[in-house]
This record gives sequence, C-alpha cells and structure tokens, in this order.
Amino acid sequence: MSIRKSDLTERLKEVFILRGYDGATLVHLAQGAGLSKASLYHHYPGGKPEMAAALVRHAITDLHSRAFQPIAELDPHKALIAFTNGFAEYVRGGASDCILSIFGRHLTAHEEIGPLQAEIAAQFIDWQARLAHIYKAAGFKSKPADRAASQLLSQLYGALLQAKMHNSPKIFRRAIKQVQRDLAARAG
Repeated sequence: MSIRKSDLTERLKEVFILRGYDGATLVHLAQGAGLSKASLYHHYPGGKPEMAAALVRHAITDLHSRAFQPIAELDPHKALIAFTNGFAEYVRGGASDCILSIFGRHLTAHEEIGPLQAEIAAQFIDWQARLAHIYKAAGFKSKPADRAASQLLSQLYGALLQAKMHNSPKIFRRAIKQVQRDLAARAG
C-alpha cells in the first residue's frame, strides 16, 4: 500500500492526539496509519520518537504558515485578529488539538522524546516574541507587549484545553470570538 507522507503524518497525529505519547503504541499507530508495523518502521526506522519529531516539525511549519506568515504585511491590529483566525484554523475550530501541547505535557517524563523539549520551547519563545513585536507596533511598551503576547497564547491554549476537556469545540470558538472582540476594543 502506498501512502503519501502528508496523509501518514495526519493519521499519526490523530493517534497521538487521541492517545497521547504514552498511550500510542506501535500497534495503535500502525492501525491508525493503515499500515503494518513493518511498513510503519520503513517510513520511521527510529520508531515512535522519530514519528514524534516529524510531527513536531510538521506542526511548527503548519502553525507558522497558517497563523504567522499571513500576518507579515498587515497593520498590527489586523495582524492579531488574523493570527487568532490562523490558530483557530490550525486546530480546526477547537475540534482538534495542538500536537505540540500533547507532546509538551509528556516531555519531562520521557527521555526518548526529551530532545524535542528544546525545539518546542524555542518555538513557543519565538512565537511569543513575534506576537510581542506586533503588540509593540500597535503602541505597547516592551514589557506590556511581552505580557500581552503571553496572555494571548495562554488564552488560546487555555480555550483549546477547555474545549477538549468538555468535548465541545463551541467553547473554543466562543473564546476566539471573545479574544477578537477584546483585541478590536484595544484597537479602537
């Protein structure tokens, strides 16, 4: 059976999102991918840690292209709204989860994926710095811009967590609308 790498990545992502790093056995991953374990190892000879690393790199690229790339030329207020829309698109309106947060919860407990910790942490630091830069362009001073960027990421990930805990993407969508209203009120 031939499978495109992008399809394989999405299938593996769904298994890890559903089961977490611990609960995603090679049997689950192979079944989710629609492959035998041997075929899965053919694609990822390094096993689960290699799959996790590939998913982290994919998620970073995906979130960057949806939430950060489109905002480069926008005025700061429109950029922040566009960023929240891109993030919402990335998590399918709260119906999916962020694989970075899934793996981030497990990194300290698992040496086999521990090397991803620095990569994930660096990415979040970079994203927060990019958002702080946008807030500064909107007229915030340095420290308030850093706090606002941190708060925005916390609101988005907190809303996503709530939506997942209650199995209700509607919670996330309502939170996004509220965040956007708050951002618009700051701009006005």
